[in-house]
Amino acid sequence: MKMKGVLPAVGVLTLVAGGVGFALWESKQASARQTAEARAIGFAATPVKWWDGTEQEDVHGHTLTFSWLDGRNQPHTQTMKEITWYDPARSYKVCYNPQDPSDWKLYSSDHVCGS
Repeated sequence: MKMKGVLPAVGVLTLVAGGVGFALWESKQASARQTAEARAIGFAATPVKWWDGTEQEDVHGHTLTFSWLDGRNQPHTQTMKEITWYDPARSYKVCYNPQDPSDWKLYSSDHVCGS
């Protein structure tokens, strides 16, 4: 009788592992496309807290606001809300796809764009 609970648990774990694997694969694909880099200009990190809807406690993090210039010298202004991974001791840069600057991601300055 104990086997009845094992099969659904294995199925759930398989789905979760597949989802995590896909997310990692997609992140690697995005990073490979984002070969150009730009300095984050006017970087501001505003402390915020929010309720995530599942926990009884507020979540603390930041709203990040910054601008950057692409290879055509076109300005882009970004706002990222509810960020929990920001570290004020680090500096950041933007890696972006030179064919599509809307395909971008903020990385620590030691990240190699396109890797």
